[in-house]
Amino acid sequence: MSNKIKIYFLGTSSSVPTKTRNLTGVLINYLGDNYLFDAPENVQQQIIKTNQSFMKINNIFITHLHGDHIYGILGLLSTMELNNREKELNIFVPKGYKKILIELLKAGGIKTSFDLKINEVGKNYSLNLENIQIKSIKLNHTINTYGYIFKIKDKIGKFNKQKAKKLGIPEGPLYRQLQQGKKIKMDNKVIYPEQVIDYNYKKNGESIAYILDTQTLTKIPTQLKNISILIHEASFLDDQKEKAKQKKHSIASDVAKFAKKINAKKLCIVHISPRYTDNQQILKDTKKYFKNTIIPNDLDVLEIEDYSNK
Repeated sequence: MSNKIKIYFLGTSSSVPTKTRNLTGVLINYLGDNYLFDAPENVQQQIIKTNQSFMKINNIFITHLHGDHIYGILGLLSTMELNNREKELNIFVPKGYKKILIELLKAGGIKTSFDLKINEVGKNYSLNLENIQIKSIKLNHTINTYGYIFKIKDKIGKFNKQKAKKLGIPEGPLYRQLQQGKKIKMDNKVIYPEQVIDYNYKKNGESIAYILDTQTLTKIPTQLKNISILIHEASFLDDQKEKAKQKKHSIASDVAKFAKKINAKKLCIVHISPRYTDNQQILKDTKKYFKNTIIPNDLDVLEIEDYSNK
């Protein structure tokens, strides 16, 4: 049985909000948990509008510490405290910025009764949870910046509980090891995964990449190949190519070419400069190179299944 991954586009503007676009941030909902990527100003109200709970956010991933990606963190933490949050909260920031974030929280008078852990992210950082894995990707911006890949863990096959019981394997950690493709030792006997797993039922977990702010990467990280959903900034169009280079941002046509190179299934353009009020030119520049491109509006929801059989 598959479950839905829901991607909420909390905002899609870059640098400053507009009448129709809040600053860029994304909330991913999966199996009852919410994962927040960037926390710009007004992020709590945008989350409220999605009907998702910010109290179910246990992990916040910050790409970098420019203001339009971080200014909402103070209000969000304050509201969590006012709502008597008890569960631990993890915030992930690029290496070298933990101290700065701590000072920002102190200056804002933020004190939490719940455990608040600030973790520094480096190249190829990986967070392993029960059903998902979140990896970092080094980006090319004016300050230390990381993108994130949200990946549903692959299922190597269908676990046959009856076979496991016949072999005398007790339910619990040993089941989990076999499901992960590891052999186990029990009563001086080695049991291999193929003895209890039907590999005809292998399932590939879907993946979502959140990439901003950055110049379009010239070297393709292996983790990005065949990504299911590529959420990528396109702050500028071809008419602002030099400005994009100077500010280390991406132009829409380059992002589309990049999506094609990595064999992405779908491209979502976000972090759009307020100078562009008409999406048609952006779509024209991107669809020329990558057909399956969308420009989400604020609070749009994209739903995908968690597993594909391919």
